[in-house]
Amino acid sequence: MNSIRCAAGFVILALSVPAFADVPQFTATCPGGTQVSADQHGKVSIGGDTAKVKSMGASAWQAHANGITVDIGRDGAQVFVGISPDGDLCEVTSSHAAGNADGSIGGVPLTDQKACLKAVSHKTNNKVVSVLNAISSQANNNVTVGVGAEKAKWQCLVKDAKVAEVMSMTDEGTL
Repeated sequence: MNSIRCAAGFVILALSVPAFADVPQFTATCPGGTQVSADQHGKVSIGGDTAKVKSMGASAWQAHANGITVDIGRDGAQVFVGISPDGDLCEVTSSHAAGNADGSIGGVPLTDQKACLKAVSHKTNNKVVSVLNAISSQANNNVTVGVGAEKAKWQCLVKDAKVAEVMSMTDEGTL
């Protein structure tokens, strides 16, 4: 009987421990020009030097090199990088993280993302579109879409796969 209870305890323990994944592949530029990146194997580099990485959970990590500590997190395909403890955010210039299991990004369902991709593609007459970012909101979800090879930024407001607005985020200067 004790061996059954012990085995059951191990099963419960194994189910309650989160699965720790590798750091997603990304490149970022932090305030002061510090470059931070992670390769396809989760190896993090800060300012060109290999960093020691500590897993903080299933989708959060902390990396340290050259006296600099960087916090890394992901929500689906969205990667966040910041200098710790200042909290200064870094600009993520590229990432190759997968979406959440249900396809959502930032709490925005896949159906809303697809509706925005279709609407932006139609408005720009360009079939090369991709979701760059998505933010959930009670009123309308905000989806940022990259258009063309240069990934020109467009914004789409959508809820329940119904697009409310599509607009360019490109600075066209003074006309």
